[in-house]
Amino acid sequence: MVLTLTSTLALFVLIALSTVVYFASRRLKMPYTVLLVLVGLLLVPIVSLPYLSNVFGFISEMALTPELLFFIFLPVLIFESGFNMNFRKMVDNAWAISLLSIVGLCISAVIIGVVLYYLLPLIGIEVPFILTLMFGAIISATDPVAVLSMFKEFGVPRRLGMIFEGESLFNDGTAVALFFVFFAIATEGFFGSTTVLHGVSEFIIMLSSGIVIGLLMAGLFSKALHYTKSNEFVTVTLLVISAHLVFILTELINSLGYFHVSSIIATTVASLFLGNYSRNILAPKVDEYLSKLIEHMAFIVNSLVFLMAGLLFASLGVNFAELWLPILVAVVVVALTRIVAVYAVMLPLNMSKVEEQIPSSWRKLLAWASLRGALSIIIVLIIPADFTLEGWSLPYSPRDFLLALTIGCILATLFIKAPMIGPMMRRYKINAAEPLETAHRADLGIYYLLMERSRLQEHRTKGFFSEEKFQFLLAQVEQKLSEAKAERQSLMQRYGRTIFVQSLHLAMVNIEFTILKRLYINNEVSLRPYRKIYSKLFLQKEKIEYAQHNNIDPDAFRERKDIFESLATMMHTVFSRKVSDAKLLEEKLEYYRSQMIVARKALIIIGLMQDNFDEPVFQQDIYTEVTGLYRHYQARNAEKLAALAAQHPQSLPAHLEQLANRSLAQSGQRALNYLHENGLVTEAAEEEIRHRFDTSGKTA
Repeated sequence: MVLTLTSTLALFVLIALSTVVYFASRRLKMPYTVLLVLVGLLLVPIVSLPYLSNVFGFISEMALTPELLFFIFLPVLIFESGFNMNFRKMVDNAWAISLLSIVGLCISAVIIGVVLYYLLPLIGIEVPFILTLMFGAIISATDPVAVLSMFKEFGVPRRLGMIFEGESLFNDGTAVALFFVFFAIATEGFFGSTTVLHGVSEFIIMLSSGIVIGLLMAGLFSKALHYTKSNEFVTVTLLVISAHLVFILTELINSLGYFHVSSIIATTVASLFLGNYSRNILAPKVDEYLSKLIEHMAFIVNSLVFLMAGLLFASLGVNFAELWLPILVAVVVVALTRIVAVYAVMLPLNMSKVEEQIPSSWRKLLAWASLRGALSIIIVLIIPADFTLEGWSLPYSPRDFLLALTIGCILATLFIKAPMIGPMMRRYKINAAEPLETAHRADLGIYYLLMERSRLQEHRTKGFFSEEKFQFLLAQVEQKLSEAKAERQSLMQRYGRTIFVQSLHLAMVNIEFTILKRLYINNEVSLRPYRKIYSKLFLQKEKIEYAQHNNIDPDAFRERKDIFESLATMMHTVFSRKVSDAKLLEEKLEYYRSQMIVARKALIIIGLMQDNFDEPVFQQDIYTEVTGLYRHYQARNAEKLAALAAQHPQSLPAHLEQLANRSLAQSGQRALNYLHENGLVTEAAEEEIRHRFDTSGKTA
């Protein structure tokens, strides 16, 4: 697509239109993505009207080209999903995800190809077998944009969402790799076992090389982020461009012609690594800003993809009136094949018991909510316009035929399947909130309402409200507070006090994460001890979420699921210089000191929440139990810290003093943050004050 003045205007008009559609979808209670496609379909005939074509005709210049989808939009969507995906939980569901995204997709592609090859002649359409196989590969991948946008609107249990998201991410790479194998056969011919072996080897090379290149690129970005962690603008910029750089680099490798790399798999793996390993060193405010930025970028791209997909469908020259019957056959075959593919891999998985069972209601949703979208369009548009097959006799090209079937299936999933996802989830009660999340929200909701009541009483004392207004507002707050307490009591009766022990323990761990990041950004803890503590906290959080908080080992910090952590440690061991004994001692001291500080800070923050009002936020016996555990953690690490410093009186006390200086500098930073938040200093003045009045000495 050539970027002209009118096409640029069309781009921003479509973005503006997408915001209108977003609010309309909320008002009409329709799935956002479905409404976007519908608006896109209607735009072409509307702007072509005699009185509107002269004013709005420029909108049609914004075409959905393969280059725009492949190199601009797709990396953003992959990065948003991969960066925010919890890889440890994905490992917990590795069998389900891998079976669906690889085995299930291959089963689906082959069945669709075989069934259509034998069904289409019954309605008078003869097509080569390789073309139906190509269509099977094109249409078998579930679309991560469509599926995840639906789930964000309706909500699903975390594990089910993880399975869907993992499948959608990884089956893209599988589908593209399988398509290229079939396309090579279509263009070069089939030569028996030689072709089969070559196709299998190409398939394996594409996937494995994508994983390797993705890890290597992610490692380079991670190393760069270590040096830029103090500069949030550079850090955010590096992460935002990382997906496109990985994607385009792999495509450049493909252009050399030596072997083919899956750019989708490479970008997915790199995004997973950056989101689950490199992200851990970001300052909390940088992480929050980055999360919002990525979410916003994905929203814009998501909106443009579906709007422009509607524009593309409406403006294509394919005669759908002539092809309605084969399209209908393809829609039915694809839908039924998805059911077969899901149950073909899920039933044996459940019988094997290698993972937690997949409930029957989840299997039904997995079979139904298989929406198709952008990737299928991309693959079809990759096919050259002059591509043909021996013996092709239909009045339209093979590409146009595939495009018609693909568009028909996409529209069917969006307009038939998508609207049924919500009712289906409600019928099978799939969208019910998880107990721990509900309990956690109940605790924090009570804190919120107690704060509201406290502030309301302050406003009354200051004369901001009349007595009548005060009593009215107080009655509302008291009613909400009573409802929150009743919900908590109901949860207690249903799940026992354990669920609230989990909730408070989870709150403490979340505070520890935040404090630990602050220590790292302030150079009060080095990378190795920071990673070790971070992994330990992550493991503890996982134990809490799985109701195994009584089995937490305070010394455990790594499991088999910490694949990225293990890879990074191995690479660091191979390529880094040997660490001196003095440095190892300093890191050990930082390890104990940091754990002592994060436990103490967690106790302080939760204590302030508990004692800030005329009644406690958390149930007193649970509060006493969990804080008692943290006081033990704090004392344990304080003892180890003191013993270590006493054993090395010549070196470690000086390092402790240096860490204290860095902590003092952080106190000054908090003062600057306060001044900045209240409009007393600009960023330039903040930087000048920091350098001029720094009392911490050299902190490098």
